[in-house]
Amino acid sequence: MKKHYNLALALALLSMVPGTASALELTSNGGFETGTFAGWTQFPSGPNQSITSVNPSTGTFATEINNTVAASNSLMKQANLGVGIVTVGQMITIKFDARGSFANGGVAFAEFFTELSGGGTSKNEILGGAPLALDSDPNKWKSFTFTTTAGPNVSGGVTLQLGAATGAASGSVAHVFYDNASVTIDAVPEPASMAALGLGALALLKRRRARS
Repeated sequence: MKKHYNLALALALLSMVPGTASALELTSNGGFETGTFAGWTQFPSGPNQSITSVNPSTGTFATEINNTVAASNSLMKQANLGVGIVTVGQMITIKFDARGSFANGGVAFAEFFTELSGGGTSKNEILGGAPLALDSDPNKWKSFTFTTTAGPNVSGGVTLQLGAATGAASGSVAHVFYDNASVTIDAVPEPASMAALGLGALALLKRRRARS
């Protein structure tokens, strides 16, 4: 009897403690495993962006940007993620894999924005504060992880932008591959679920005590 009493008491106390946070994924098709750009917005949507099955980081597909247009940024983005879910100042984790090669000033950039509903942003940042430092071997993937916070107005959600930018010099090239893009926030168990667990445990406790 005492064993059941202690178990019920422990469950009741546990239910009053905030649950362990779990990651809530905001992106869709972050690994390009649909074989398409579903979930992504391309700019410009030209022939220099494609889905490839050659040497993906994991799975079957990755995306390839082969930008040879001088002084331009060919990019793709997962836009307006988490509208109504992301909160002001919330911690956000961004992850992706990248590889590639460059010539004459070409670079790879990852940018993150907190969006305003209807247009505009409340926070803009280049992840890492500089171009991405890819592995010197263009065939070797490098994994990136960045942690940031949402801006002061999150009415339009958040946006992850991955690009391949060229310099103004003739022959500038940014040939970049991306895979396994992820944007997550911490999600805790709903208060109603925790309350239900607590009430159930307390009911069991009361029943056991009455029998004793």
